[in-house]
Parts: sequence; C-alpha cells; structure tokens
Amino acid sequence: MVKQFGLPSYVIWLFAGLAFVTIGILAVFEWTFGIAAFGLTAGVAAAGYWFFFRPAFVEMDIMKAGEPAMAIILKVWETGITIDHNPRIGMRLEIRTQNKVPYEVEVKHNVKKDSLKMFQTGRTLNVKIDSRDPKKVAILPK
Repeated sequence: MVKQFGLPSYVIWLFAGLAFVTIGILAVFEWTFGIAAFGLTAGVAAAGYWFFFRPAFVEMDIMKAGEPAMAIILKVWETGITIDHNPRIGMRLEIRTQNKVPYEVEVKHNVKKDSLKMFQTGRTLNVKIDSRDPKKVAILPK
C-alpha cells in the first residue's frame, strides 16, 4: 500500500517550531544540552522524512518506473480522515496485468470532493505497480 502525500503545511511548521523551541531551551542551560538538542532535532527530522516525505517519493518512483496495469474497484469506504477538506478513502482493488494472475490490494487515496463519484465500485482505474513489490500501487490521474 502506498500512502499519498497530502500533509498540510501547518504540520510541517509545527514540527519545525517544536524542534527550534526545544533547541533554544536546551541550549540556554549548557553546551552539553546542545548535543542532546542536536540529537533530538535529528530524530524529529528523520521521523518527519520517514512518515511524511518518503511515501511521496516512493509513489513518484512507482509512477515513473512502475509497470502499467488496470485495477477494478471492488470496495470503497471512507476512512474519516480529511486533508485540506478533501476526504481520504480506502479501496480494495483487483489488479490485472498482462503477465500476472489478478490479485487484490488495499490502498488509501486522497480524493477531491468533486471527483469522489469517479471512485465507485466496479469502475476501472489506470495504475502502476512496483515491479519489486506488487502490493505497492500508485493510482494514475485521469
């Protein structure tokens, strides 16, 4: 499953603000706390990359170098999460390629409100799959 990048900018600023406030507070006390602050900031930066930016890079790689395939929507549900007032939906897809047996995957996808009707059960989507891990799927825009 590939997570889509849709992080609101205020979350990024929140992480950065917390990191700088922590550095400032710790640096006031003593230089050894500066080393701890550096470690804390590096940890926050690594976590931010791993959870927010890396999934977007993985999806871009799949879109660039993935195998084209067709997906049939078997089930659609709302996850209850919205990003920039647009819903995030979950879908169970049946992936069909030319040289593999059809298989099912579950993905979560950010959808604009006005294009929500395009993601209904039975519809087909153009997707690309990762050749190394066929469970990683990127939905191509129409």
